[in-house]
Amino acid sequence: MTNLQIRWRQWQTTPAYPAMWLILIQIIGGMRDMPMMPFFVIYLQEQIGMSPATISSVVAGSQLVGTVTALLGGALAVRLGSKWLLACGLACAGVCSLVFQAHWLWLVIPLWWIGGAGGALTTVGGGSYLTRLGDRKALGILSALYVLSITIGGSIGNPIGGVLIERYGFGAFGWMMMAITLVSIMVVIFLLPAQRSEGQPGASTGVRSFWLSVLPAVGNAQARLLIGMRCLPTVFYGMLSLLIPLLLNTLSGSKVTVAAYGTTMLIMASSAQLLAGRAADRWGARLPTLVAYAMLIVSGVGLAFSTGTVIGLFVFGILGNAAAWSLSTLMYVWVADGVPKAEHPATFGMLHAVWSLSMITGSMLGGWLVVATPGLPFVLAGLLNAGSLFLTLVYYRPKNTFKSGSLQAR
Repeated sequence: MTNLQIRWRQWQTTPAYPAMWLILIQIIGGMRDMPMMPFFVIYLQEQIGMSPATISSVVAGSQLVGTVTALLGGALAVRLGSKWLLACGLACAGVCSLVFQAHWLWLVIPLWWIGGAGGALTTVGGGSYLTRLGDRKALGILSALYVLSITIGGSIGNPIGGVLIERYGFGAFGWMMMAITLVSIMVVIFLLPAQRSEGQPGASTGVRSFWLSVLPAVGNAQARLLIGMRCLPTVFYGMLSLLIPLLLNTLSGSKVTVAAYGTTMLIMASSAQLLAGRAADRWGARLPTLVAYAMLIVSGVGLAFSTGTVIGLFVFGILGNAAAWSLSTLMYVWVADGVPKAEHPATFGMLHAVWSLSMITGSMLGGWLVVATPGLPFVLAGLLNAGSLFLTLVYYRPKNTFKSGSLQAR
């Protein structure tokens, strides 16, 4: 055996090897998922003739299906393992790609809802696989790269999808989505190693164990704290995602301004994720988490007093999005710091369900409250995160921190 072969075998035993494939799977997933939503909405409007109200109902239904599936994902991971749960989620996404071949409402709706279930399984499988790789010292930056890889994939997939639809129609776009999904499934099956720490496929548990795996918050105080830490910033993020583009368009009357905001936001938020991940590796997750929540509060108060100015919306909107994206990276470190590895799949299932419901809550509350006073939803949602600061301090108290090797309260 040559030195090159020996080094290759050695590298395959390091956490970097499965991490590389996991990030590649995320990039491919971003190429599929990020173009799917905007083009699906357009497809429903142009090809099926749906009204905006019907379209929103179809999308909301998919989110609710994803919420329920995420809760079941933890229990499924016990039986299948994170790798195979990820493969199942991708398979559902592949089936969902057939929606662009369907021209009947009774077929479009279940296909899209299957995609919602697939997204939940992919999130639970991928997230639990990531936090069980074993190298805690690099988990922060690895989590940032994991989350950013979706954006990278989307930046590749969006223009390709747009050109494909313009030239060949939605049907060709759907087949491309299917092909991309098949590639990612092959990578999972043949290249992504199974984790030794996972339960054996087909493992059986009692009824009580099953429900604890579905609802980890029932038996885990740390998971209950995580619910609040995930919910409160997501409600604020749901408002930002809905209201900032609408308010900018109303004030400026320029789609270029809205596009410039979106581009700048992606750049700054992505940079903030990398910074948060690096900070978590160096100083622990507690400090960057507190800083991010403080930024949300500043953003909410700033937006409340600047909803009438383009510059204010631009600056404080970007600040809020950067903080929210940073917290999405730090979430993986929270789980690794405070939850035993065996409970990671169930915890990620719960957190994905919380994210879905919080996004719905944030967008609906924002839409209602902005009619009364434009600044009201921002200040309320921003100040809610004062509670997140308290939850973080409780979560990282020494007696509440799960200790695994070098993991300590920070």
